[in-house]
Amino acid sequence: MSSRKSKSKKSESPSLPIETIEEIFKYITNQSTLYSCLFVNRLWCRKIVPILWARPSPLLYKERSAKSLIESYVSCFDHEERAILFADDELTSMVDDDLLHLPSPLFEYAAFLKELNYPMLRMAVRRCYRKLGNEEFSKKIKPSKPALNPNRQNTVMKALCRLFMRSATLDCVVLDSEEDIPSVAMFTRGQLAPLVNVTKLVLQITNNAPNILGLIRKLPAICTGIKNLTIEFSVDNPNEAESLATIIYAQQNLMNVELKGTSPKIVPIMEALGSQSRTLTSVKFEKIDYQWASLEVLGRCTNLRNVDFVSDDLNSRVNEEYTVDQPKQQSGVNGAAFTLRSLKLQNQAPSFSAAVVKMGGSSLKKLTLDKISTEIVQTILRSATRITHLYLDITSSQNLNFENHCSLIGGLKLTFLRLTSSNSSKEIDTLLTLLINKMPTTLRSLELEQEFSLPPLGAFLEKCDAPLKELTLFPNTAIDTEYLTTVMNYTKEKKSLKILNLNLSWESGLVNGRFTRKMTDELQQCIFTVHLDKLRNID
Repeated sequence: MSSRKSKSKKSESPSLPIETIEEIFKYITNQSTLYSCLFVNRLWCRKIVPILWARPSPLLYKERSAKSLIESYVSCFDHEERAILFADDELTSMVDDDLLHLPSPLFEYAAFLKELNYPMLRMAVRRCYRKLGNEEFSKKIKPSKPALNPNRQNTVMKALCRLFMRSATLDCVVLDSEEDIPSVAMFTRGQLAPLVNVTKLVLQITNNAPNILGLIRKLPAICTGIKNLTIEFSVDNPNEAESLATIIYAQQNLMNVELKGTSPKIVPIMEALGSQSRTLTSVKFEKIDYQWASLEVLGRCTNLRNVDFVSDDLNSRVNEEYTVDQPKQQSGVNGAAFTLRSLKLQNQAPSFSAAVVKMGGSSLKKLTLDKISTEIVQTILRSATRITHLYLDITSSQNLNFENHCSLIGGLKLTFLRLTSSNSSKEIDTLLTLLINKMPTTLRSLELEQEFSLPPLGAFLEKCDAPLKELTLFPNTAIDTEYLTTVMNYTKEKKSLKILNLNLSWESGLVNGRFTRKMTDELQQCIFTVHLDKLRNID
């Protein structure tokens, strides 16, 4: 008897406290894994459902996914939200014939919502609003303006917005002006709890949307705890620029800002950043024409650690013209400095890039760069000698002898180097050949992206003395058996190499023919990792 008891005790595995399990769930980012955990037991289900519904991300290209999301929310509608959706006579008959034909919700899904992504919800409604509920459901949704617009999408969106403002406590709001919100009052009247706790705000103002612009004017009095702010502003309206600037002035702990847009009226927004000089840690400017003016503001941000300047080719040419008055422009930033850890300079004038590095390069660890000149190389090797991670896009380096590139790479104690080129002339091949005897001996990881050939890579691996441990290849071509065999043969001979990463589905990294690293999840699923020591042992 005693032996049986002892055996049963040994077979029992200790269980974690539910608080610990709940904390673990919060760090699981793969939704498929979370869905699997739903069916373990009721307790796990109750803990996971709020996580899944906090930031819903349906597959919008699939009608079934969008329909499931919207129907789950519609099933949570109260009488007033149904009144928005249906005419009075339909509401009266609803009690008798169960017009909705939707099952009662197992949970109040809207109460779990943390991120209100208005554009995403609008797309989901657009994808499925004709097929909600049974065959009669969508036909009986009343149009918002029957005489002018028979479209029922706006009616559904209005009812959804009321549901979220009634039920949810949001920490993130995403709005764009492609289509206006139903009304300002719906987002601001009564108790303001749904918006008071917002810490992340994304505003895309590219069209005139009166209700969204009206809400923006009220946000400074409602949201003062925003930590992450993204503004895309392409409307040539100084009043709206001032309203956006007022949001920045109202914040108590603004840390991360992304500013995008082509509007020349963006100066008030730029100047408002100076009010957050003690809290800002990360700033990204995209397609902004006021880089020199921005340095005057950023120079006052003592805790700034990450800065991105991203422009298109047109902005780059405009920036080059600014250098005519360079002494005058730089006079406002002389003596200003910040301590950066990460810096991205894409399509920037060399004189501007050099100025940024000089101001903030003393502790710089990671640098992303595409335009290289003697001036910028000399500035980096003098003012930013602690760089260990270098990301070089050499697409625009046609007809260059790569002397500056070699000087830059060879002059730093790099541990990581990424080379990218989308030109079919394969500049990476040329640069690798030149780097064989100049690669820093500290280098441990090398990434090559898009256009490169295997023979120059093989020669580089054979002759380069740098003790590489990891090689990652993102070729702009499908990887077949012959390609894979050739790569394996080259890498096995480099004895220091331990890891080879290959992107086996090159299409996942392309958008309209251009490589993009924003598709992180898709790319990660396509990475094939080879442990080279195991491969050598097999041989």
